[in-house]
Amino acid sequence: MLIELFQNSIEPWVWFASGLVLIGLELAVPGSFLIWFGAAALVVGAVVAYFDVDWRWQLVLWGVLSLGFLLVGRRLTSRNNDGEGDPYLNKRGSRYQGRVFVLKKALAHGKGTLEIGDSVWRVNGPDLPAGAHVKVVGQEGTTLIVEAAPESDAA
Repeated sequence: MLIELFQNSIEPWVWFASGLVLIGLELAVPGSFLIWFGAAALVVGAVVAYFDVDWRWQLVLWGVLSLGFLLVGRRLTSRNNDGEGDPYLNKRGSRYQGRVFVLKKALAHGKGTLEIGDSVWRVNGPDLPAGAHVKVVGQEGTTLIVEAAPESDAA
């Protein structure tokens, strides 16, 4: 029955509809591979609309184009992801390591807080008075580890 349906050719609208369905399914399926099969179906639909192509060659063309689009698409999308994003996204305190800040409140018994921008961080370090310069030297969870820094290091 299926062979009789494709006796001479698959109509262009079938390719266009299949392409749009595959591209639409891309939204529901994780990954990014159905879009390339859908794009190949749209191209085959355009070719079939202008040229009389046997159904067997249409399927071969769709397979070749799908594979080609998939390989090129993977190469393009993987190249764009290199070096993208914030390397400190999930390690916010690490971006402050090596920087010098001024304490607004004294560190007592090795504990205190440090205001950085609009954030307040817990800090551990030596006892220091308010107004002292501290350098962030590490991080333990959400607590920054600080040490006294000479005022000449302040920026």
